[in-house]
Amino acid sequence: MESLIIIFSGLLGLGLSARWTWWKQKTAGLPVLVYHKIGHPPKNSKLKSLWVSPENFRKQMTFLLRQGYQTLVFSELLKAAKSESDLPSKSAIVTFDDGYQNNYEHAYKILKDLNAKGNIFLAYNTIGKINLWHNPETEPWINMLTWEQIFEMKESKFMEFGSHTMNHPDLTRIPPEQVKWELIESKKQLEAKLGCEIAAFAYPYGAGAYTPLIRNMVFNAGYVFDFSFKQGKTPWPWKPEKRPIDRLFIRGDENNLDMHLHLTRGMSRLV
Repeated sequence: MESLIIIFSGLLGLGLSARWTWWKQKTAGLPVLVYHKIGHPPKNSKLKSLWVSPENFRKQMTFLLRQGYQTLVFSELLKAAKSESDLPSKSAIVTFDDGYQNNYEHAYKILKDLNAKGNIFLAYNTIGKINLWHNPETEPWINMLTWEQIFEMKESKFMEFGSHTMNHPDLTRIPPEQVKWELIESKKQLEAKLGCEIAAFAYPYGAGAYTPLIRNMVFNAGYVFDFSFKQGKTPWPWKPEKRPIDRLFIRGDENNLDMHLHLTRGMSRLV
């Protein structure tokens, strides 16, 4: 019986260790980290993986910087793309989807303190409001960024912005004309308000929330980059005809090992 327990324990340990992707081959490419909410999740939240505590976010950013990575904003990526030049050898992009107020309260202040930069994808009509697209039974409504906070971050040069549509719809579930409006109007309104080019767009609702037709509409609307939620790193120079820019979804419980695997393998865990 004792030997069976030892064997079972060994198999369990092997299975748990195989969950992490240390055994995968290292991959080249640009790591683009994606976060949503920086803070402590409410007790009734059923989407706790979308929350990263301020303490853990600071640890993750500190690890990133200590590995020699240089964080870029969208304007730097745009400059490299237009000039067809290489990025710094250890470049990384830190992104936040949706535009929650806790991005200002925690993420922005931590990045600024560490002399690192980030980028937020804004859903224009939600600015100064709450995240009404969430079902409050699974994820409580919380405050979104205000224009005052957005302007402060923009002026600091530590944070830049991209589009996440006007109203945060699943673009695959609405008519093409409405998709076109969501894309064009959000870019137009953000550029008018912020006084700069909005070159980056992120699809709401995950890795499969676009089609070839929708991608064409994104570029026809004038965007230069489209970001998906598919896990992985993206070769640079980026070839937009192949696929959107992949990103690395960072969960709230991830540690330095996870960060190392994200940065070197393009994924930290299988589940």
